[in-house]
Amino acid sequence: MTPPTSPAFRARLSRPRFLGAATLSLTAATALVVSASAAQAQPAPADTPLAIAPNVEVTADDTAAGALPGGTAGTTAENLLADAVIADVLQARGSGMSALDAQDRDVRVDIREASDGSAFGVAIVTAPSATEESPYAWLFAADHEGSEWTVGLEGTEVFSEILSASTLLGEEERETVADSTNPDKVSASSYTGVGLPYSIGSSMIMTGGPHGFSSGHPYSSADFAGGNGQARAARGGYAYSLCTGWTRVIHNNGYSTDYYHLENYQWLPGNNVGTGHYLGTQGNSVCAGGSSTGAHIHFALRAYTDPNAAGWYVALHGRTLGGWTFQEGAAYGGYVYRSGVGTVYPGGSVYNYGF
Repeated sequence: MTPPTSPAFRARLSRPRFLGAATLSLTAATALVVSASAAQAQPAPADTPLAIAPNVEVTADDTAAGALPGGTAGTTAENLLADAVIADVLQARGSGMSALDAQDRDVRVDIREASDGSAFGVAIVTAPSATEESPYAWLFAADHEGSEWTVGLEGTEVFSEILSASTLLGEEERETVADSTNPDKVSASSYTGVGLPYSIGSSMIMTGGPHGFSSGHPYSSADFAGGNGQARAARGGYAYSLCTGWTRVIHNNGYSTDYYHLENYQWLPGNNVGTGHYLGTQGNSVCAGGSSTGAHIHFALRAYTDPNAAGWYVALHGRTLGGWTFQEGAAYGGYVYRSGVGTVYPGGSVYNYGF
């Protein structure tokens, strides 16, 4: 991440709430799959025009763009912010723009909020279409001091520090998300306090056991289909639509959950949702690349407890969700078990007991 340029962030004025989907130019992602030990690349020099690279797309709501500081006759204010965001994304991914281009990956920066020197949005690295490769996505918060942007990616202390010191989002949302994603303030255990991605008291077929978003570890995900086909929040929290078909819900217990491939989709720009809130239906949406065979809900678990992991996906193995403890085997294999009930393998029906 880019280190802060100042030990404190200046006070800011109030701003409007989050803008709805109708005013947004939507960009997307599905999921992060990367080891916390991945090599860290050096950020690109500040004068590198990352935002105008051929595989970069920068979008901003008109109101947000107009509230951004900086900008010159040759470089827009949104591109200056995007440069700083992309530099942090490249560092987090341990990659460079040319390497991503060679992999047929794009970088998208969606600036969704801006007010009095602060900004909030989504940063994305897409996946090649029709492949098993994985896209990546982060919420980001940024602070402008002097002539530079300081950026924090979701799951880092910098993200939480910038967000909590700003007036971005609503007050309760801002404080909850900042605290819930701060690795200094949260802890996680094998009991996650998270259910399954459908209504408590109902069942779906586990079509795929623990697996990653691609072929590698961590096996953070499981696939579900059948039942009434509806995807619902596994626990309450703040829900962010990252593309039309993918939602992330940040919970208040050190975890967040992702729901991908959704259709009949509800756009949620930071809504405070309860357990069981409707998100969409099982489907084959691939709004940021990748692939899907057969309509299903791709459900994944993320945690914010490691300051070096930046909110990466975490293994389901040994963790209890929906009353079932997950055990991994080969990718898409493994099983879930519940004391007094038994063991369910892929292809079997899993009842959501809640948490």
